[in-house]
Amino acid sequence: MNRIVLALLACLIVLPATAFAQNTPPTIPTLDAVTVSGVQPGPGLWRATRGGHTLLILGSLTPIPRGMTWKTDEIDDALAHSGALLLPPHVEIKPNVGFFGKLVLLPSLIGVRNAPDGATLQETVPPDVYARWLEVKARYIGDDRRVERYRPIFAALELYKSAVKKTGLAKSGQITRAVTDLAQKHGVKQIPVEYTLLVDDPRAAVKAFKKSTLDDVSCFAQSVQNIEPQLADMTARANAWATGDLAALRDDRRAAQLITCMNAVTEGGVAQRIGLADVPKAVRERWLATVDEAMAANTQVVAIVPIDDLLSGDGYLAALRAKGYTVESPDGGE
Repeated sequence: MNRIVLALLACLIVLPATAFAQNTPPTIPTLDAVTVSGVQPGPGLWRATRGGHTLLILGSLTPIPRGMTWKTDEIDDALAHSGALLLPPHVEIKPNVGFFGKLVLLPSLIGVRNAPDGATLQETVPPDVYARWLEVKARYIGDDRRVERYRPIFAALELYKSAVKKTGLAKSGQITRAVTDLAQKHGVKQIPVEYTLLVDDPRAAVKAFKKSTLDDVSCFAQSVQNIEPQLADMTARANAWATGDLAALRDDRRAAQLITCMNAVTEGGVAQRIGLADVPKAVRERWLATVDEAMAANTQVVAIVPIDDLLSGDGYLAALRAKGYTVESPDGGE
């Protein structure tokens, strides 16, 4: 799941708290180990140019092998000749209430992950999907009875997080930290790209969400059926990222699943009412506006963007082309 899907799910789970503080189960494959170790070349940089100004983009990947290091010569040189570094786009969803309002909201969070009316996964999803769920749950989550009360999409998220952890992969924070350390070394200004959605009357939104249904069974089914092939894909993509193999970073199955799960999050009535459906587009527009501002003030700028947001058909690279930028991939193609 990409980070915006995770952010939207997180907002549905802990909206006030964040501000306060196919029918046949697939054959189980043998997972290849993460083969990269030591220092790797890492990915190249996308180049977007317009009017004599250059934007160099590093596509970050999550998850990646724990403890992996990569050669930073190219990004180091890029930062040495740049006036700004755009940090990865960041989403926050906050309740539009004061401190005491947040205190009042906290009790309403109890059970927010759970399905309405106490329904269990066994009662919510098709029998064949549930049978497959029990297999992968035993392998990656274990004997956790609480997750059986979760809405399907939150159970899928729990499965994803547990499986990634057990596969020897980790989040991409180390990539961003490496780049920001280099920017600091060169005295390059770091510019955050942040979008905040303020939710009016979040207590009512949480209560309405608890009673509402999500069209998330398809997301759950794809997640359960794909988890082990997807883990193999994650391993292959991590290796591809570390070795700079651009072609191998594309993953159509992952992209289709992301769309299904994103729609499950954003198309519900509560999500529509508080503006969740507009967040992905709003984040992209905020990033593009920040790019324009930084490019106007600097001859060269570096940006970090999640690789999935770059490669999708309506992603950031496509948006840059639509704004008149000439975009060149790390392998020299357009």
